[in-house]
Amino acid sequence: MTRRHLARTTPLAAALLATALLAGCSGDDDPVVTTTDTSSATEDAGDDEAQETTEAPADDAEETTEAPADEAEETTEAPEEGATGPVTSADGAFTLTVPDGWTDVRSLVAEDVEVAVRAGEMSDDFFNNVVITGEPAIDDIEGTIEAAAEDLVGDDGSYELLDPIEIGGEEAFGYTLLREQNGTEIAQTQRWVNHGDTLYVLTLSTAASQQEEGEALLTEILDTWEWQD
Repeated sequence: MTRRHLARTTPLAAALLATALLAGCSGDDDPVVTTTDTSSATEDAGDDEAQETTEAPADDAEETTEAPADEAEETTEAPEEGATGPVTSADGAFTLTVPDGWTDVRSLVAEDVEVAVRAGEMSDDFFNNVVITGEPAIDDIEGTIEAAAEDLVGDDGSYELLDPIEIGGEEAFGYTLLREQNGTEIAQTQRWVNHGDTLYVLTLSTAASQQEEGEALLTEILDTWEWQD
């Protein structure tokens, strides 16, 4: 394989690597940096409240009793607000909307990934996920994408080229492939689209048994894609 060919398949390989990380991580393994900070803050707050409670009059105690109810209401409403907004790419070039219950897991993958989201629950022992990477634009996507697919499926996998579609008004080429990952057969759909000086590679990954649902899911996501420039 030539160096030029390797360079052109780099974004695809990077996306599949990120996909492997997301699919193999359970919710229990998600980063807990904020939990550590919250615990420290809670302990500090508890010490301060304990000192204040010793000196506080009865009126203050009544106010303290009422406060948790208000906080509980705010906590209940916050997740709903966060779940409805679109996801913005790391470079700010586009936004898209993912299904309810999906979460932003960009912190689990490489810094050069533009978008990384996944379902909140596993389907057939696999986290359905979408990863989008960005690389310098290429001149001949149509002529490159089939060779890239052949490289990645190997001897045991299979692929099918897809008809071009538009993503936010830009022509996008793609294919689907079936391959095995860590003993699980998975289905993946990729779309490559140039926008300005950047090639964006979107990879949707599902368990093979969820391939049909995944195709419908991808259509819904792509319909929400909006360029921001």
